[in-house]
Amino acid sequence: MSVGRGNQLESYANRDELVEQGYTIVPGVFSQDWLDEFRDWTSDYFDQHHIDRRYRFQGSAIRVYSPDRWEREDAAVKNHPELMSRILPDPIADRFFHDPSFHAACELLQFEGLQSEGKLIVLSKPAHGPPLYWHQDFSNWNSPEAATPWPTMVFLSTYLTDTSKANGCLRVIPGSHRRRVDLHDVLPDAHGAAVQALQDLNTPVFADHPDAVDIPMKAGDLIAADARLLHAAHPNDTDERRTLVLAWHKVFPFPEPPSWWTRPIPDVVQGADPT
Repeated sequence: MSVGRGNQLESYANRDELVEQGYTIVPGVFSQDWLDEFRDWTSDYFDQHHIDRRYRFQGSAIRVYSPDRWEREDAAVKNHPELMSRILPDPIADRFFHDPSFHAACELLQFEGLQSEGKLIVLSKPAHGPPLYWHQDFSNWNSPEAATPWPTMVFLSTYLTDTSKANGCLRVIPGSHRRRVDLHDVLPDAHGAAVQALQDLNTPVFADHPDAVDIPMKAGDLIAADARLLHAAHPNDTDERRTLVLAWHKVFPFPEPPSWWTRPIPDVVQGADPT
């Protein structure tokens, strides 16, 4: 697809939506052949592996490294018996990172200094799987980087099937990457043992929120979201698995603003030490 040669106004709209709302969607990025290849790969994987119950809210937490990135991984990770079944190298990862339409979509979003971690995360909510709790994935809160009005860490993700509220679509609170809401006061560590051990789905971290919006997507659409954005997912109430593929990327190396940035910059960011 020719995403990168799209209308310039569309490019500005996506870019500005990511900055203001914390997320944006580029439709139809990944081809049917690409989707079929990833569906086959993930189906084979889940047919052969048991998923630990600790990942029931995410559905799974499979890390798939590009072969080049795997070569640089620490031996303790590569040889850890508990990790080996869910952390693995496979050329399928390069099908994501080297896809021309993926790069065209990143160009459309006017990303600069984009740097991937070289690994994919496969999150697959099984049939009748529970909801995912509200959380933020950003971790560098004690740094001036947390105050940038533009993103410095994004997830770039696509679903392998169409999503809706029925099968566990994404939920977000627009603007929560840059403004505080009441949920911030009750959130546990996003990936800590306490939240993974939760039994009561009526706690606030699973609750509806008046500012929340559902994000149903078509298979192959690309969503880009700021790591600071509050997000969650509905339960999968269908009889079919719902799978997404996600890759974390650094973008707009801190503390430099995007080249297209014309708005005010917070003093704490302007005076930040990049080291």
